[in-house]
Amino acid sequence: MDSQLEPIFSRLRETCDLAEADCSDVNACCSHGDNALHFVVRRRDVSAAKALIDAGVDVNKAGDFGYTPLHVACMQGDRQMVKLLVDQGADLFALSEGDAPFAAARRAGHDHICDLLGPSMAQAQSLDPKTWVRARIARLRREIADLEKKV
Repeated sequence: MDSQLEPIFSRLRETCDLAEADCSDVNACCSHGDNALHFVVRRRDVSAAKALIDAGVDVNKAGDFGYTPLHVACMQGDRQMVKLLVDQGADLFALSEGDAPFAAARRAGHDHICDLLGPSMAQAQSLDPKTWVRARIARLRREIADLEKKV
């Protein structure tokens, strides 16, 4: 593991966030599917988020309830983290249990985040008008895979 990542994962293991995960993999997940990026986003640790992204962490990993790190940042109203994630390719249209990050920000009362996301979403839709449909299909595929694991 990269020496820059060791302290990040060490802190996450100490708090039980990733205690049971194989942290030799930057994309290791806890039992409910969140990766290290989810946890550092919750802690508003931008420098740790940058280090994880530089190391190849999946910025679009759907974790608990289908929330991606961008969903988490939007729910918190963390403008700096949202900007970082969007700049690093976070999926603006990723659906959790039906909601995109924009809707999560709006429901949490973070209109400043909606103002930040709106132009990027409009641009993405102008380039690919079917992007929303693709996001819904991706969410349905994840739901199917989760159900198949239970069968």
